[in-house]
Amino acid sequence: MFATTTSLALALVVTLTQQELTPAEPPVPAAVVETPAPSEPVSAEATAAPVPESALATEEDPGKQQLSRITLKDGQELHGVVVRQDNRIVVVELADGDRLELPARQVKSIVAERNAQVRDNGEIWFQDPNRTRYLYAPSGMMLRQGEGYFSQKELFFSSINYGLTDHITLQAGAVLPAWLIDGGFNLIGGVKVGASVGDKLHLAVGAQGLVLPGLSGGGFGSTVGFLFGTATYGTPDAHLSVALGKPFMLSNNQDAISPYYIVAVSGNVRVTQRLALVTENWLVPNLDVNLGGELPMLNSLAVRIFGESWAVDLGAIRVPGTIIPIPWVDFAYNFG
Repeated sequence: MFATTTSLALALVVTLTQQELTPAEPPVPAAVVETPAPSEPVSAEATAAPVPESALATEEDPGKQQLSRITLKDGQELHGVVVRQDNRIVVVELADGDRLELPARQVKSIVAERNAQVRDNGEIWFQDPNRTRYLYAPSGMMLRQGEGYFSQKELFFSSINYGLTDHITLQAGAVLPAWLIDGGFNLIGGVKVGASVGDKLHLAVGAQGLVLPGLSGGGFGSTVGFLFGTATYGTPDAHLSVALGKPFMLSNNQDAISPYYIVAVSGNVRVTQRLALVTENWLVPNLDVNLGGELPMLNSLAVRIFGESWAVDLGAIRVPGTIIPIPWVDFAYNFG
């Protein structure tokens, strides 16, 4: 029953991915322009910081220009398209179509918003900050330089991922509670390298390793892990990935590449402003194990609730030969 549900969810992701029309990646933002705080009271003749050309809209068609974040000197923030600016006023077209005229002296900064878009119904949707991963498997999309996230999976596994460049992401993590046990030191490290081919095709390769003390008698430095390659089709709001992985083991006694390989088929579809469905399915096709006629496959399905800089995944993982699925909980905080 659970496998059927995840199959239906995967089919839904495929359908909605084909229908998704939003851009894959919003444009790179213009530089932040800030007005320095005056040393004396600002007069009526004071002006706001000039708006970058890429953030300005035309009176005839503001919808074709970049959405901006307008910060006022009293701390308020607005999202809209800057239609016009002079030394006295800044005209902003809000998401609902209304126009607001702001005294230039009240505007602190105007930033082109790279992580948001205005939907047809006027809602502002921030880009899903977790577009680069599913429950565990990576997508082909990459973190931008300076972006990153901290993830806490199943209460025990902590990890951090960081975009070293737009094309290279580094990972480090550990099961920290195990460090309190004698001989329980462990460390996870990984690297992912990728790029986009056009707007909707994203490719990445990488490796991840887990260091375990005393693994197979190898002592400190014994490592198991896998090499992987993944291809993703879609946009940050709806995408489907197929990944191929090859396990390996490195130790003082023996280095080996496993004869087995792993295929992961994953999907993510955003259904509302702050809600997405995620499925991840791992198959080991050449694993010769008697599972009562079942495929050697792990199925998972989760609901992702997220904001501009955080996400919570709540779901379940089905293991072949079991009836009750394993609960899955993951909290992520995004930065950069």
